[in-house]
This record gives sequence, C-alpha cells and structure tokens, in this order.
Amino acid sequence: MATCPHCSNEIDDGARFCGVCGRPITPTAAAGAAAKTASRDISGAFSPLPPSAVQTQVPPSPSSPVPAPASASTSGPAAAPALAPAVEARPVPRPAPSAAAAAAPAPLRGPTQPLENLIGRTLNHRYLVENKIGEGGFGAVFRGKQIATGREVALKILHPHNVHDETIVARFRREAEACSKLRDPHTVTTYDFDETPDGILYLAMELLRGKALHHLQKSDGPLGASRVLRIMDQVAASLSEAHANGIVHRDMKPENVFIEQRAGEDHVKVLDFGIAKVMSDDRQVPALTAVGQTLGTLEFMSPEQLRGNKLDGRSDIYALGMMAYEMLTGKLPFQSAKTPIDIINFHMKTEPPPPSRLDSNIAIPGAVDAIILKMVQKDRDHRFANANALREEIARAQRSLDRTPDKFEVYRLLGVIGTVVIVVATLVYFLHR
Repeated sequence: MATCPHCSNEIDDGARFCGVCGRPITPTAAAGAAAKTASRDISGAFSPLPPSAVQTQVPPSPSSPVPAPASASTSGPAAAPALAPAVEARPVPRPAPSAAAAAAPAPLRGPTQPLENLIGRTLNHRYLVENKIGEGGFGAVFRGKQIATGREVALKILHPHNVHDETIVARFRREAEACSKLRDPHTVTTYDFDETPDGILYLAMELLRGKALHHLQKSDGPLGASRVLRIMDQVAASLSEAHANGIVHRDMKPENVFIEQRAGEDHVKVLDFGIAKVMSDDRQVPALTAVGQTLGTLEFMSPEQLRGNKLDGRSDIYALGMMAYEMLTGKLPFQSAKTPIDIINFHMKTEPPPPSRLDSNIAIPGAVDAIILKMVQKDRDHRFANANALREEIARAQRSLDRTPDKFEVYRLLGVIGTVVIVVATLVYFLHR
C-alpha cells in the first residue's frame, strides 16, 4: 500500500488521485512516497475516513490465470488482501490505543495468522487452498480445488482483521447473494459461500484465464470499433440479467471486466458484484455504506450516483459508455481534469464529445459515436431504457459495419476495375486501327 506524497494518507498502487486531499499522484511524487511506505508499520488498527471522502481507485488486476474476482492492489503484510476493487472511504491509521484499552482483550472471530498459512488447508472438507493469485486490502484470492469433483476454483477469502467489520462482512455476503442469482454466461459463476468453524469467510468462484480489460487496453492499445461493440454487447448481456433480478452493479470499470480467449474470440466475464445494490419486491435493500459515503469509481460514475440518488440499470449503462471511450481511444473524455472535483464537475455538467473527436487518427464510425453519446447522457431518461435496448442498437451498428467493406478492399477493387478498363480500351484501340 503506497502513501499520498502530499498528505501521507494511504492510497492504492496505481491510484490517479488521493481520495483524502484530492491532489493528483504524479509518478515522481509517488516514487518519493514509496520509500517512506516501505518502512511504515501497518500493523495497527484502522478507522474509516470522514464520510465526505470520495476516492478514485484504479488497482491492477492479475494476469493469466486469474480468478473471477481478480483485481486489487497489493497491501502490506498485515493489511492484506482486497477482494473487490471498489472506491470507498479510505482507511487511515487510528491513534495508538491507551494502555487500558491495550490491556483489554479483543474478541476475535477469525484467525490472526497471515492468509498464506491457509495454503495446503482444506476449508470445510470441501476446498483445498493452493497458491495465492491475487491480493488487496480486503482479502486475497487463491487458486483452489473442489475436493469432491477435482474442479479448479478461485477462493476469495476475507482477511481475518476484516471479519470484525460488519459492513465489510455484509458486503462480502452481499456479493455471494447477488452472484447466486445470476446465470448469464458473461457473469462470473459463484459456486459456494461459507464460513469455517474458526471464522474464515470465503467464496468459491470459477477460475478465469485471460486478463482484465484494464490490462488488455494497456497491452493492445485502442481497440477496433467492431471489437469494442462485441465486448460491450457481452457486458450488456450480463447487466441485463442482473438488472432483471433487481441488481445494479454500481462499479462498472475496466478492472471489473475480464477477457478470456475462446476459439480465438473475446469472451467477456463481468466481475465483482460486491457493492451491488440489491432490490427486492420494490423494497430497496439498504446500501452498505455510512451516511455520506460514495461507492464506485469516480471516472465512471453516473451523475445520479454522484448525487446519491436511487439508482437503476441506466447508471451501469453510463459507466459502460465511459469505458467505451477508453476502449476506442485509450482516453477518457475529461483528459484536462486535474482533480477529483474536476471529474465530478465533468460528470455533472459537461456534455461529453463524440469519441471520434478525442483522437483524429482513429477512425470511429458515426453509428458507434451515436451509441456512446446516448449511453452517457446526463439525464438518464435520455439514455437507453435498459441493457436490452442497448444490445439491439449495438447489433444494428455491428450489421452496418459488417456491410461496410474495408477501405483497402475498396481501393483494391477499384484498381482491378481500372486495370481491366485500360486493357480493354487498349485492345479496342488496336483492333480498330
């Protein structure tokens, strides 16, 4: 876990802004702060930031093979694993406890040893814990094996010091509840959720092989329009089922979209419903946040989410639209933003430009521009009504692109036709001499 070079509060590796002071994290300043972080004692207790804090987090995701919930930044040895790469109030060290408080025994629900000690152990006689493949502030992800079937799984295990936080535990259970309702092939599959007798909370999920969209964009650069449409369509398929079950993801971002290769094609999996808003029979289940806190990732949050309004699936559509800018151009539409406040003002007040205007060297069809502009409308009533309506428009745009011949093929065909015309004209000329 790194520290902000300006205010010394903890930030995730790769964060673009500090969630406390709001100042940008430049590579030079971050390098200077890293040296201080290395010697810092992180074994103390933690308390949440003031409710007004909103942070931006862009944690790295592990590369192939990776478990379904794979994304997280690496914490220090005692602060260990994070499960869901969501933005929420940043923990900061508490003042040292008094002697009386230190003497009082603290109730322990779970084990105090590092999670690495679980390697080789079988959880509830069902899952063998193998090597660790992902880690962050909430917990860790291990490769595992289901004893009864021999099936490889990803075991998402909550860190022992988090089992005392009822909000984190409830969020962990919420993820299991949300994922258990979802069967779409583009949503990560959750097999099991349980707790061991000594307090270890875990999720057993499908093990994925590939890379997060965040890493795919870094390795491949801007993606072609047709490929982006196919990825968006698969994400929308996952969201459509979730929304039909009353579940709003609330943290759509490249780190939560995983790309596998199947038969040479991108196969999308949507991850991390850990902060999803679950609705039931028109009754809104309370959010797992303190008053005034905001969950989500700032770069992709809809205006209504920033306002703290009641959300529906159109908020996820807005976030996917913002993701599409980055997929197509490698840029987000607020490149001039210097602080989180600038990003918030953009989401709230500024009409985004068409993606094609962000980079004149990238050819983006007008139909794709139109889809994305509709997805990121400030007024959600002007967006697509639901994910299925978005998929229909994507299908129309894809058919249009498929009917449009490649420019090279057009030029080649014109060249062939021109050559034939010249040859025929030459033959006619000589025959009539």
